[in-house]
Amino acid sequence: MTGGPADSCEMCREVRRNTVGASGLDDPSPPRLVMRWSGLDVMAGLGSLTPGYALVVPHRHAPSSGDLPAGERSRLHVLARAVAAQIERVFACRVTLVEHGSSGKEAGHRGGGCITHCHIHLFPLPPEADARALVPPGAHPVDGLGPLIKAADARRNYYYCSWAPSFHYLTLEPPAVSQYARRVWAEIVGLPDTWDWAAFPYIENCHITIRELRRDEARMNETIGAEVLDETLATYENNAARYAADTEQFADDSALPHQIDHLLNATTGPVLDAGAGAGRDAHYMAARGRPVVAMDASASLLTQVKWSAPFSRLVADIRDIPLADCSVGAIWCSAVLLHLGGADVRRSLDELHRVLRPGGIMQISVKEGRGLVSEQLGESGEVRHFFLYELPELRALVEEAGFEVTRAWTEEESNSGRSAQSWVKVLATRRY
Repeated sequence: MTGGPADSCEMCREVRRNTVGASGLDDPSPPRLVMRWSGLDVMAGLGSLTPGYALVVPHRHAPSSGDLPAGERSRLHVLARAVAAQIERVFACRVTLVEHGSSGKEAGHRGGGCITHCHIHLFPLPPEADARALVPPGAHPVDGLGPLIKAADARRNYYYCSWAPSFHYLTLEPPAVSQYARRVWAEIVGLPDTWDWAAFPYIENCHITIRELRRDEARMNETIGAEVLDETLATYENNAARYAADTEQFADDSALPHQIDHLLNATTGPVLDAGAGAGRDAHYMAARGRPVVAMDASASLLTQVKWSAPFSRLVADIRDIPLADCSVGAIWCSAVLLHLGGADVRRSLDELHRVLRPGGIMQISVKEGRGLVSEQLGESGEVRHFFLYELPELRALVEEAGFEVTRAWTEEESNSGRSAQSWVKVLATRRY
């Protein structure tokens, strides 16, 4: 846990309980953890009037999601939507997200949540219910999460409600009605007198929520990975010109030109730049006389490619490459697989193996580390997500896909923001 009064905050204690178990705390209640992901906990909610009610809680102690750093805030809402989609599948319901942000509570403003630690409620509603029922009077539609940040910066309490990426509603300084959303939910599900979670904890429904969501954890992780990738791609699409300007030239001390030269000198035939971005590396290869296929999932990024040397532009997903078997002699895959989790990396490596000729050579690179990190792209306010890999893990994944690793190493290299990063790199040959 980073920051915050962990000893006095109920939610901080809950996160701690999820870590060490009830035996390490005075509170005898059992942990309600469904899953833990990148500094966030998904918990079954007490007062679960129907199975499927859950909370998504950051480990960091902050009064509202608007107070979180950009990457953490983005991960929180991405995870909340992914878990909501899973709850909808498992429990045949529809889910509305609610956050009662308490950024103004310490300043004495009324209308903050009862617990001053950011958390998002996932309320399961009957399929026929109107999700707008949880939108309080006086709320107004907003565009994304920006207004939450502004409210938190102004130390204002808020009530945020959403049930789809295109529907966000916000109420500033909401009326100080205890457990407003739970009261409405109780009315919707026909249990109007049992809205108080402390008096009616519905423990058995908590257990059902934990059991059913954990049962399909692999599916949930796949959904989360898809949500993370969608947001990253949207960031590139929306900021293509900015990213192209940031990556137009190699850094002065970059090892990439030398490594590209080595790949070109050791191979023949077309080169696939898998994840070409705005085309800097592909341009370098084409200028040296090699046929190049510049492939990227972002059409907007590929439109930034402006060079005279012959090349092919291909908008495609690296997990499903629309090229023939054994059709390229070399693959350059720099800073691409780091946007994918393990299962998608395996699919991508299988595809790269398929399109590479026997004896062909591939170089790939990812950021070094463990877990997932998120960062804002420049001053755009939009976020990219990166899965980090350690050298033994990446090497094993490459070998599992049928490649022979001829070199594996780590080195410092500047990223698109010109800050030094530690990268894991693998040079590999297709054996058959």
